[in-house]
Amino acid sequence: MAFNKFMHPRNPYKERPPDFKELAKNYSVFKDHCTIDHHGKARVNFGDPEAVRALTWTLLKNDFNLDVDLPADCLVPRVTQRLNYLLWLEDLVNQNDIKGPIIGIDIGTGASCVFPLLGARQCGWDFVATDTDAKAVEVATRNVRRNQLEQHITVLA
Repeated sequence: MAFNKFMHPRNPYKERPPDFKELAKNYSVFKDHCTIDHHGKARVNFGDPEAVRALTWTLLKNDFNLDVDLPADCLVPRVTQRLNYLLWLEDLVNQNDIKGPIIGIDIGTGASCVFPLLGARQCGWDFVATDTDAKAVEVATRNVRRNQLEQHITVLA
């Protein structure tokens, strides 16, 4: 995970990166992908897609109370990046004094449906999520239902 000066100032991970050791204690799915180095620090192999999948699932669950299915054959979003993007968009909305409901569209939402899920949960926005892949639409729809965000997110093929 790259934590640097370009991360949004309101991104909670900027000043407080995830504590892998603590997350591994609380989430067995993540623990299976952590190793402890000689300093007692938990490490993750970011070159291992399953480790990245486990970390993404864990961060979404732990930090945003989102329970998301991330199928092995689908892309895995990086939570810190996606949150950064939403926070920059939120700044633009606020700077332009936009009132009323905010409705975003996520074209190519993928199975995770991460932008709409994070945007609804973190920013209180509504979304239309689209994808051309039938499996992605099916999994995204389940992810929305699983998190009881149907009133805020519509998934379309």
